[in-house]
Formats: sequence, C-alpha cells, structure tokens
Amino acid sequence: MTTIVSEHGVRDAHVVVPNPGSPRQEAARLSFDRGLEHVDLRAGAEPEALLTGRFGEPLPVVWAAGQNVHIAYPIGSRLLRRVGPNAVRVNPAVPWALDVHGGASRLEADLTGIDLHSVAFHSGAADVRIALGHPGGPRRIRLASVSNLTIERPARVPVRLEIAGGAADVALDNRRYGAVGNGLADQSEGYHPDAPHYLVTVAAGAHALTITGVD
Repeated sequence: MTTIVSEHGVRDAHVVVPNPGSPRQEAARLSFDRGLEHVDLRAGAEPEALLTGRFGEPLPVVWAAGQNVHIAYPIGSRLLRRVGPNAVRVNPAVPWALDVHGGASRLEADLTGIDLHSVAFHSGAADVRIALGHPGGPRRIRLASVSNLTIERPARVPVRLEIAGGAADVALDNRRYGAVGNGLADQSEGYHPDAPHYLVTVAAGAHALTITGVD
C-alpha cells in the first residue's frame, strides 16, 4: 500500500510525494528534521513523483508543502540504533537542496544523477558516502563535524576544502594530511571561485575525511 503525502503529514512504510508541476522556487528541498540513519538516497524513476520513500521501523513522519519535503523520525529513535533500512528516491528532473538537522550516520547518497544546488549537515555526520555529479555552477557542501565521510565527484571537477577546526586523516585527491590543529584549506587543480566547482566547508573537526575524483 502506498500513502500520498500532504502538508498534514503521514507515517507509512511506502510514501509518495506528488510532483507539483511547474517549480515555484529555485530548487526543491529535502529536509531530515531529526537526523537520519541507515538511509539510501538517490535519483528515482517515477516522473509523476517528486519523492518516494520506503521506510523501516520506526516509521518517520513525512510531510510536504509545495516542493519542500520534510522527514522526521521519532525523537530518540537514532539513539536506540533501531532505524532502517530506508530508501529515499528524488525526481532527477528537479533541482534539489539537501538539509540534515540532528546528526547523520550510515548514509549512502548517490547524487550523481541529480542537479544538486546545496548540501548542509547542521550536526555531526559519521559513516557517510556522498557521490556527486557535474555541478551546474558553484555548489557548496556544508558540514559541521565529520568522521569517516567520503565525497566522490567527477575527476575533472574542481573542489576546495576548508576545515575550521582540528583535522586528522584527511585526503584531497592524492594529498593526505595526518593531524592538523588549527584548520586546513586546500583545493584541487583548476579551482576558480566563479567557475563550476564544489566548495566543502567543515565548521568543526574532521576525522577520516576523503574527497576524491572518479572517472
């Protein structure tokens, strides 16, 4: 059984957010309001749907207003390590922004087929893999603190990395950093702030952060 999502919110194992049609904003926005765990996120194959989701226990509440979709797990569920597995699929014909509030772990995000405008993790993120496609312009990936996080992007796409806090075991392409105490800034060859690129910023500390290019 599939449940259609509305602005009033639903809780079901299989949900569909209908595509509202003509965009009313620059990008649709997917917000995880209370963190996430054990989520597989990637492009979907249903043109009539803005987003589809298949969720394990405990079921989140999903609600939508226009092109803004919110997913909220029960309070405390992530602390009990009982979440998932969960699969979220977004419409690749629509530009997207991703916001995660409340921490993230065990996220597999294949965003290569998506016109991604921005990504923001407002709390810690651990055991996360993000695969990015070719950016349509300057794109920012905002992180708070990270541990065991990998970002993949096309090999010829420039990237700049800025870490405000301490860092250990950080790799940007073929450059590796062991332990850095007062922040870190580096960029790949060909980076220019006005050309299409990814800017990855980490507001706090980073451990086992890898940014690499793939063919």
